[in-house]
Amino acid sequence: DPEVAVRQAALRILSESPDAVSQHGAAIIHRLEHQDRSVREAALELLMVSSATALQHDAAIVELLEHSDRSIRKAALDLLSKSIDAVKKHSPAIMRKLDDPEVVVRQTALTTMGKSPEVVLQNSAAIVCKFDDPHAFVRKTAFTILGKSPDAVLEHAATIASKLDDPEVDVREALLAILGKSPDAVLQHAPVIVQRLKHRDGSVREAALCLLRKSPSAVSQHGAAIVSKLDDLEGSVCQAAFSTLKTSSSAVLQHSPAIVRKLDHPAGVVREAALTVLRKSPDAVLQHGTAIVSKLD
Repeated sequence: DPEVAVRQAALRILSESPDAVSQHGAAIIHRLEHQDRSVREAALELLMVSSATALQHDAAIVELLEHSDRSIRKAALDLLSKSIDAVKKHSPAIMRKLDDPEVVVRQTALTTMGKSPEVVLQNSAAIVCKFDDPHAFVRKTAFTILGKSPDAVLEHAATIASKLDDPEVDVREALLAILGKSPDAVLQHAPVIVQRLKHRDGSVREAALCLLRKSPSAVSQHGAAIVSKLDDLEGSVCQAAFSTLKTSSSAVLQHSPAIVRKLDHPAGVVREAALTVLRKSPDAVLQHGTAIVSKLD
């Protein structure tokens, strides 16, 4: 198709000159609304070359956030994300897209806000609202983006911890990644996390244990609840409980009798895990030396 060939030639020339793209940005932005998809894609590809274009023609780009075509709304967000200054300047308009009817637009709005930790902190309440989005993709992105601002994570730590029972594994992993970076937040909200140790879903119980181990102080304070999971019916939860106990030598010593009882468990992997945990407390080893020596047989 000659028309396509001509378009590709123009695209190649302009892509080699960011200054030309910036100079003719308004005309290129106008082509984001072209009825031909290939034209729209070519325009977007050019505009993404120059971060200066996003700020220089920001008003025209922001207008496209209200376009009826979701691909154009997403493209506008992608362009704004090229400039942190543009993201800061137009954060209210970007934030409104968090309620867009299209999943891909909501997710892109979140990632665009995430370009600026300052914007994330200022709009953290709106981002936290996306923890309840009906789509897991958006919920996961909301957790990840909130993690761009440690202050926002601390501010909303209680709400984050309460979402440990999200039905999607990917979402829970995103939650663990951001809250786990703050041992103080884990310790402060440990009671909320400990409640999840009784959840009917074993993967949620395991996630709660993984989070608690980020704070040895929380493990020490809630050792009894953690030890109770050594009897969990799911092996992965039992192993997670052992791993969590290992982070606190004081918890190991305090609850060593319960751990020692696992030395008589029928499963060798459980007996080995119990011995590994006991090693973390020399005092526990001395206190239960007889039981440990018996395992030499």
